[in-house]
Amino acid sequence: MSTRILVLGREAREQAATLTAARPDVEFVPVVDPAGPLPERADAVFGWGVSPALLERVAGIRWVQWWAAGVERALALPASVLLTRMEDVFTSDMAEHVLGCLLDWVKNFDQARRQQSVHEWRRYDTASLHGQVLVVAGAGHIGGGIAERLEYLGVEVRRLARTHRALEGGRVVYGEDESEAALQGAHGVILVLPHTPATTGFLNARRLGCLARGAVVVNVGRGSAVDEPALLAALKSGQVSRAYLDVVSEEPLPATSPLWDAPGLLLTPHVSGPDRQDDVLQYSLDNLARWERGEALCGVVDRERGY
Repeated sequence: MSTRILVLGREAREQAATLTAARPDVEFVPVVDPAGPLPERADAVFGWGVSPALLERVAGIRWVQWWAAGVERALALPASVLLTRMEDVFTSDMAEHVLGCLLDWVKNFDQARRQQSVHEWRRYDTASLHGQVLVVAGAGHIGGGIAERLEYLGVEVRRLARTHRALEGGRVVYGEDESEAALQGAHGVILVLPHTPATTGFLNARRLGCLARGAVVVNVGRGSAVDEPALLAALKSGQVSRAYLDVVSEEPLPATSPLWDAPGLLLTPHVSGPDRQDDVLQYSLDNLARWERGEALCGVVDRERGY
């Protein structure tokens, strides 16, 4: 009996066809509507939004390849099922997004747009990323990729993660109990944190107050990591000069949210890590090959940590 894998999502038919072309020996079954008819058994599921109810309806599922980096909605799946997430697939896109935000901040492109709108030619001040002190909160693949690119541009990066550890060249990763020390006097913070009880409300008024006045905040992780009322207050007071939020606590953001009109805040609708189908499918096929060989898979989720 061949391996049977359910492919779940709005574009499941096209995705299953692509996977089948690469692995015709595997039966990929598209599931556009998980409430509709399902096969009696399957070995694994690839996709988004896999629910415990689906696993209850289909016997034999031993592995779920979740097609996202964040897995907070997947943690309700039975512990008996191996859960893997997308790891290091979105790093380049998200690093470029962060760099775009930071360059907008130091090069003051917003001022250029304002002047152009009124046909005004007037020189204005700009700064450089070189020499800035920036904290990258979240030291996984994405946070590490962002940090490496910033260091190449001459930024002094302070990396912050769950636990303290040493890096080459005498550098360190600050642990979560050292967060205020890492943020102290920094010119900005980039958040690449997962959604967990420990990270909820991480960037609060106290930690915002540790930053240098006029700092920048960039969040490409999860909206829950930011205390949004505290950030709004910091923007109004000038403690934070610019904020770039690709994620917010409630998505889609309600039209009544005060974030829309906050001074110095740019909102993007969760686009920093776009789902590039070719990359997602190849990652899944590579993990499938490891699974068949009995090897350790990439992106295995630690359910206690939540990522």
